[in-house]
Amino acid sequence: MSNTREFDDESFEAFLDALPDVDPPEDLKHSVFAAIDAGEHTSPIAQPIAEVVELPRRRTRGFFAAAAAAVLLMVGGIGVVQLRPQEDARIQAAGVEQMHAIMAADDLLTGNADASGATLDIVSSKEMGKSGAMVDGQPALADGMGAQVWAVASNGEVTSAGVIGQDPHDDVWMPFDGDATKVMITEEPMGGSAKPTGRMLAEVRLS
Repeated sequence: MSNTREFDDESFEAFLDALPDVDPPEDLKHSVFAAIDAGEHTSPIAQPIAEVVELPRRRTRGFFAAAAAAVLLMVGGIGVVQLRPQEDARIQAAGVEQMHAIMAADDLLTGNADASGATLDIVSSKEMGKSGAMVDGQPALADGMGAQVWAVASNGEVTSAGVIGQDPHDDVWMPFDGDATKVMITEEPMGGSAKPTGRMLAEVRLS
């Protein structure tokens, strides 16, 4: 047998009317009114303020006048040496001095090349056995590709001078191995190729 009694609306109202009136204790009313008169209230819970932490910005370091990219140099067609950006002003000055020394040679040869956005000012001296290029700009190439520079010496030997990446360059000195009478620039993988195999970007004969 269930102890739960169900009421319809009429019987439930009659049940409520039958309940005796209960007055709250007198001291409870006094305490409530006293709290209201005193202005007591519940303070809202303060929300924590979010702290914004600024992450450090990446800095672009200089290499031979603040070059943003590293230059990959092929060593004897065997390995790759990566010249990482440096902030040392002496290294920057060394590149400029090397170029100026070659420019002072009596048998100076010069040339200019534009390899899809990367420009090269090339100087060479057979008497000094030195040559190189000052690189500016950035080549616009396919992803993972770079502009590989090939120097053709007076004896006909072709050597890789390095791979120009797609980051911006500003007066980056790229030394060649020995003198040069001709420079070719081809599109190659950033790791470098042992010989020119890609699309020819520029070709210049020094004079």
